[in-house]
Order: sequence, then structure tokens, then C-alpha cells
Amino acid sequence: MARVKTFFTCQQCGFQSPKWLGKCPDCNQWNTLAEEQTQPAQGPRALAAPGKPQKLEDITSTAEDRVSCGLAELDRTLGGGLVPGSLTLVGGDP
Repeated sequence: MARVKTFFTCQQCGFQSPKWLGKCPDCNQWNTLAEEQTQPAQGPRALAAPGKPQKLEDITSTAEDRVSCGLAELDRTLGGGLVPGSLTLVGGDP
């Protein structure tokens, strides 16, 4: 069951806040925030269209061009180097 959310809307300018404020920070009017509630969505959530399971041998992959970063161990860890246009996050102990 979805939870009803409460928020406060300024009756002068339409500013919304998750909590009540005595003065609207947008238009500087006092006591203009009124409590409102969102209605939970009805029915089941819309999920992404489920795909059918595929066998591993049916999946094709394409080899990406890789650029060596100059560190042999890092290139090996990344599968041959950096892929242009990709983002690689490296973490660990300093």
C-alpha cells in the first residue's frame, strides 16, 4: 500500500516545501503555506517490459576499441584498457 505524502504549498506563489514554514522563502509572505497530500497511485506499478530469458550462447557481444592507460596492471584489470566514452570508477585502499 502506497504511503500518502504531505507537503505544504504557498497560496501566493506556488512554492512547495516538505515541512511547514511560517514565512514562504520564495515570495516572503507570512502564513501562506497550506497543507496538501499526494494521492497514491492506483493499481500495480508500471514496470519495464519484461524480456524473455536468453541462452548465453545466443547473446552476441562486440569488441570495443580500448586505449592503454600506460599502467600494465590497470590495463589488465580493465580488460585491455579504457573504453573511449565510458566511465570507470576505481576504488580501494590508498
